Amino acid sequence: MTPEDLKRSLNGVLAFTPTPFTHDDRVDHDGLARHIDHLCITGVHGIVACGGTGEFFSLEMDEYRAVIRTVVEAARRRVPVLVGIGYSTRVACQLAQHAELVGADGLMVNPFYFVEPSEEGAFRHYQALARATGLGMMVFSTRGAVYTPAMVERLAEIDSVIAFKDEYGDIKMFIETKERLGDRMAWINGMAETVAGPYFAAGAKMFTSGIVNFAPHLSMAVWEAGTNASWDELNAIVAYKIRSLAALRERRKGYAISVVKEAMNMLRMPGGAVRPPLLPLTIEDREDLRKILEELELLPL
Repeated sequence: MTPEDLKRSLNGVLAFTPTPFTHDDRVDHDGLARHIDHLCITGVHGIVACGGTGEFFSLEMDEYRAVIRTVVEAARRRVPVLVGIGYSTRVACQLAQHAELVGADGLMVNPFYFVEPSEEGAFRHYQALARATGLGMMVFSTRGAVYTPAMVERLAEIDSVIAFKDEYGDIKMFIETKERLGDRMAWINGMAETVAGPYFAAGAKMFTSGIVNFAPHLSMAVWEAGTNASWDELNAIVAYKIRSLAALRERRKGYAISVVKEAMNMLRMPGGAVRPPLLPLTIEDREDLRKILEELELLPL
């Protein structure tokens, strides 16, 4: 898939899939493959492997490469697969080359962590990735790695930079960035379902989701309501179906991942364990999750 083809395909719900770990701390590749097949069947419009929800930061390099291969092979070209690429420029380029080799469709450039490079350093990072592969790239703006409108405009000088994902949550900045670049980028709401309405209004054509892994009907309902401009319906879904899950994911640090995995486990899906330093849900929080899933009629009362 060319970068331009990838840009055109980024429209809909983008699933951030977790990496399931067994209780003896191995990657459950069979479970991961089954889950990718499930996501494709449920109608998601794209999949991200090795993003934050995929605990890329906890994967050894051989595991990282193996997870990329598993996801790509399980998707079988039914939806675009983007791979989260982290770490230093040299390591990121090696992972990007592997992603291209095994058939991934694009790269999501994960935020820098521990170091905060200058804008010039970040630009050179993207330049190096563009030289390393022919894959299209998604810019990922979030707390600690905020891309200003001017910086995104500069990154757009690199032909393979074709998408902008905003997880920083500044709608005004998102709108200004889109005004500068228009159709040059695919515009993605990285704040998920809870603020889908404002991002739809701002011109986002896709939103990322973690809950789509265990409640795809809710994510798809938000998408359909937004594309039909059914704002009252969208707001009702968020208020009465999504908000409680989102609040639980925000209750403690690391829960954005732990809640998704535990919900999948409760629904007999291959969520698996989290890896340290992340922790599983407390007994009390696990019971709250169970009640929420019961109220959503995902678990029997």
